[in-house]
Amino acid sequence: MSKKNYWHGFLEAGTKSSPVLRDLSLETGNANTVYLYSLNRNKILEFQVGIVEPKLRELTKDESYLVSLLNAGYTKAKKEFSPRASMRLKQVELTPQPSTAKVESEAELDEIEDPGLEDDLDIDLELDDD
Repeated sequence: MSKKNYWHGFLEAGTKSSPVLRDLSLETGNANTVYLYSLNRNKILEFQVGIVEPKLRELTKDESYLVSLLNAGYTKAKKEFSPRASMRLKQVELTPQPSTAKVESEAELDEIEDPGLEDDLDIDLELDDD
């Protein structure tokens, strides 16, 4: 990824103030929120746009040394970061739908192979039709 997609700035929020980096290609999936990497917290955090934008400012010339610290910290934090929107998507994908759950369970039983089981062992399953 090109670092041209990064915005470097400072979040002025009292005791929670911090140099921040915004990766313009990292979206939250919600137009009302934005992800920012906080150097002080060493994390990518989700913020409400209406609350955070008025508290953001560009880095000054005296703060230009923070750019390399922000880039390095963001690179590390991004490796451990799971966007909230993709987590919801994974949960939906992993949750079997009621109509297919029974079929998938039966198919999985057929695919189980255990070399320790005798070949002539039969397992009868009784499924309720309720």
